[in-house]
Amino acid sequence: MDMPKRPARVALVAALLLAAVSGCGGGKNAAKPITTKTTTTPDQAVFKATLSAPNHHPVVNEKWPVTVKVTNLADKPISATVQMNVLFAGAQVGQVDNGKIYHFKGRHHEIITWPAASVGHQLTLQFVVKAGGMTKKILWPIVVARKK
Repeated sequence: MDMPKRPARVALVAALLLAAVSGCGGGKNAAKPITTKTTTTPDQAVFKATLSAPNHHPVVNEKWPVTVKVTNLADKPISATVQMNVLFAGAQVGQVDNGKIYHFKGRHHEIITWPAASVGHQLTLQFVVKAGGMTKKILWPIVVARKK
């Protein structure tokens, strides 16, 4: 299990800073984590990758935890890697921890701190998970909210 010692910083490029797209605004934090799973056809499935996050509206400059869980088809933890990217309108505009690839077995926990430049933009956090010779991408749409 890989536990970072400090919150990850999201690096955004100039394209995001200059974007003139307004987001849908903030929202109330969910009480329970929201979970999503990748989908594959049975003949493509080698592993399962699941993402858990508190919500789709992280707050600027506040710690926002996410967890990636990777198992084989029998739900046993397996070795994998993950790299996290930030997408805007489908194009990569940034990376978490400058594109660091994390190696882990079973679960990877990350705490992300979103910068002020990301507030109000409709972004997607992309988790590129590799295990067993396959790659799966988990997409998590977000809109970073201002502090209340």
